[in-house]
Amino acid sequence: MSVSVLLNWIIIPLVGGLVGWFTNWLAVKMIMQPIHYVGWRPFGWQGIVPANSAKMARTLINNSLSKIVSQKELLERVDPDDLARVIQRRLDPHVVEIVDSMIEKTSLRGLHVTEFAWAMAPKRLRAMVYSAVHARLPEIIGNFIVDVRKEAGDLMDINALITERLSSESELLVDLFNKACDKEFQFIARSGFYLGVPLGIPVIFIWVAYPVWWVLPVFGALVGYVTNWLALYMVFRPLEPKRVWPFTFQGLFLKRQKAVAAAYGEFFANHLITAEVLTNEVVSREASVRRIQELIQREISTTVDDFRFQFKPLAMATLGVKQFRGAVDFAAGRALDLMHPLDKDAQDLINTALQIESTLSTRLGELPVQDFHDLLHPVVEEDEWKLILIGGVLGFVAGLIQWWLM
Repeated sequence: MSVSVLLNWIIIPLVGGLVGWFTNWLAVKMIMQPIHYVGWRPFGWQGIVPANSAKMARTLINNSLSKIVSQKELLERVDPDDLARVIQRRLDPHVVEIVDSMIEKTSLRGLHVTEFAWAMAPKRLRAMVYSAVHARLPEIIGNFIVDVRKEAGDLMDINALITERLSSESELLVDLFNKACDKEFQFIARSGFYLGVPLGIPVIFIWVAYPVWWVLPVFGALVGYVTNWLALYMVFRPLEPKRVWPFTFQGLFLKRQKAVAAAYGEFFANHLITAEVLTNEVVSREASVRRIQELIQREISTTVDDFRFQFKPLAMATLGVKQFRGAVDFAAGRALDLMHPLDKDAQDLINTALQIESTLSTRLGELPVQDFHDLLHPVVEEDEWKLILIGGVLGFVAGLIQWWLM
């Protein structure tokens, strides 16, 4: 047997390994990349995840967040008294400004009699009003927070918010899967070589027995097809640990449930369910802003009415609640402007209270294995055949090249 023949025989399983590695590596890339369509339809490609981001975002949220924690539970974790104290610190320095501006906005038949009366009022009386507003502020803010929490279901939908963000920002969805499933993707790529080499060994004997041109391309296609299929299968199957002496087998994604759950929890806590994201969602919706402003107006109106009876000289100058309408609207708008965006103290308080990372990490880690399997597998299941088919096509091409070189 010549050295060149022996070398050709050795090369066959090595090529099988390289084909397996390359096709699996490419399959991983094609799951996530490119983010945007590249090519001319129908001759082009977009990563499976970003191409189906809307459907995959719904699948992910329906199989994870909506199953393990409710919006009501999350919002009830935020202590209204603690949040009121933080917001009060934000508004307190502006009480004098808001009171003075309210009075400037109040008029009677176009005459700013209230502003005149306020300017002529004794400093002691004005100080009493400022002090009374300061004293009443915790109650105003507390009532407002309680009202907002009661109506939170109408103001926002956390599940819908996250689904929309992941659907419209494919990069976020790709980042989430990359962080949570990094080990699985590495395994898929590496396993192509480990599976391809032994699958290539029988091809040596087939080639010796039938040294015709189509043998290497056909079996190259088979190696590429099988390595991709096996790698994807081994990520998700078997669901439960199965012992085949002396080894125990379980799908790699399922075996790493605790680690994957921790990665999910960290990502959601840092990027998807934060005080900043939630408040931005509320103020981005006109109906929500309008309702929040109505709640603030209601609290301010109640306070103004109380003050009108408490400070009769000032009340006589205002001559009725209607003259305060513009002033109350102004004060509500100013208060809302001061509360958004939330300062760091308020954000930290809310983020700490929500406990997103620990909640998701713990509860996802405790999901039944079938439910946990449904977190990721449905994302790629419908398009698995494309990845497996591409493995076969590339294996066929590699086999042709190998036959040509031989």
